[in-house]
Amino acid sequence: MALFGKNNDNNEVSLFSEGTNEKVFELKKAKTVVRIDDNFIRFARKSTLTNVLLQGLDGEKVILLKQITAYQLKAPGKTTGYIQLIYPGSQDNKGGVFNAVKDENTLIFDKSDIPVIVEIKNAIENALINK
Repeated sequence: MALFGKNNDNNEVSLFSEGTNEKVFELKKAKTVVRIDDNFIRFARKSTLTNVLLQGLDGEKVILLKQITAYQLKAPGKTTGYIQLIYPGSQDNKGGVFNAVKDENTLIFDKSDIPVIVEIKNAIENALINK
């Protein structure tokens, strides 16, 4: 059996399979794919030079929704916007947008991504309320 690609039986094996009730969002400028289901929020940054320099090659980040205790949201303006997820063991970003772009628990976005961020924010708030 292979971790990536196909195994010898020609059955496809996927490390990142879709869950039930999953919504998939793409933050275009940040080149990040966000997946939210009933239990988890997952995000993966595409391998662009900027993402590799700022985040490294970290694969898919998975956070249990019921573990999220708070979030920090900054609207885009003269700089990029961001939403930082805070949960036990994570580090709260104190350095503004310049530190946020390097934080693995932060999704950056621009004005065109606001409708997607609103849906993500609503899913996080629902998880916080329904703990």
